[in-house]
Amino acid sequence: MTIEDVAEKADKWSQAVSKITKAVAAAVIAIGTAVGGVVMLWPGGEEAPADPSSIVYGVGYSPQCSQLMDSIDHNWTESQWAVWERLRRDMGC
Repeated sequence: MTIEDVAEKADKWSQAVSKITKAVAAAVIAIGTAVGGVVMLWPGGEEAPADPSSIVYGVGYSPQCSQLMDSIDHNWTESQWAVWERLRRDMGC
């Protein structure tokens, strides 16, 4: 075995180690990216609002309540106001 043979084998080993290192680094980056994607999509622990149609959560104002409030006419009779009040109570506004 000559010095040239030893140098050639060392060069092949160096190239093989370099390829293995690059492959391991690529695998680690791929796994890290996959884990990061899962973590970003994982729910953050926030509670979902009870009524997803509510505009202001926890207050009870839904789009229907807003329409009901916009329908007020100050010239209504007592019976019309009673109907409106009943609707407001039934809708939880």
